[in-house]
Amino acid sequence: MFRFTSSYFLLLIPILIFLFFRKRQVKGIAVPGIKPLKSFRLKSKKYLIGKFLILSSLILMCIALARPQLLSENRIVKKDGIDIVIALDLSQSMLQNDFKPNRLEKAKKLLVDFINKRENDRISLVIFGGDAYTKVPLTFDHSIVNDTVSKITVDDITSNNRTAIGMGLGVALNRLKSSDSKSKVVILMTDGENNSGEMSPIGASKIAKELGIKVYTIGIGAKEIRVRVPFGYTTVQNRELDENLLKTIADNTDGKYFRASNEGEFQNIFDEIDKLEKTKIDGRSYYEERELYENILKLALFLLVIGAFFEYKKYIKIP
Repeated sequence: MFRFTSSYFLLLIPILIFLFFRKRQVKGIAVPGIKPLKSFRLKSKKYLIGKFLILSSLILMCIALARPQLLSENRIVKKDGIDIVIALDLSQSMLQNDFKPNRLEKAKKLLVDFINKRENDRISLVIFGGDAYTKVPLTFDHSIVNDTVSKITVDDITSNNRTAIGMGLGVALNRLKSSDSKSKVVILMTDGENNSGEMSPIGASKIAKELGIKVYTIGIGAKEIRVRVPFGYTTVQNRELDENLLKTIADNTDGKYFRASNEGEFQNIFDEIDKLEKTKIDGRSYYEERELYENILKLALFLLVIGAFFEYKKYIKIP
């Protein structure tokens, strides 16, 4: 951005130009004869060089007096990020293929997409089956989180034939309890019911409430699933998911429960959580001023000296 801080000095420029081009009435010179004129060199076009240089110098001086400045905008951005712990169920049932290719692979893909949107937030990954542990602590390095998410399998949990929802939530809360972030969130993803672990899911949700941690629960699984029977497959109602428990956990922590019964719903869940949990960004702008008048003034003085040389030394005027 460019500006003049004392722009009224620019009004002098048209006045200077007017005075320069104004025709003056030249009076005759009384001489006794033509011979005295021969001792003087007549004016030529070259003689006007000095005048134009002096005029240019005066115009530049007016511009310098107007204080031209070049402004560069800088922006201070204050980010109040969110600490998010993703607690992911790795029990064997996550290999169910009611999602393509299966529940776990679909969850992993959507998690990576979600993490990439949360560039201002710290992310942690907790995995659980019959027990639970932290796979990635809270970090701003989302490439590490994404790389870990893309590589996890149900074999990362030895007790993957059980589901300890309370333990998964408890480990997630442990990652957030010492956080200084104003907003702390757990995203708990499971496709089953709590059937293992020393910690009660309801008890863990009450601790989350005391710590000011919001829990979003996601129940994964189609409402009807195909199961093998002696002569092929049949479709039965999915009764493995404990939706009442997940709703209670979410309600106890002022969070929200989501049911992912198909791929479209699964995608929309992460989009909604992304909208609900927005990072606060406070930005303000300031401008740095760069003064230009010094260089312009130096150029004006240079032109003035050259112009004076042409005007009074190089070419002699008729008196």
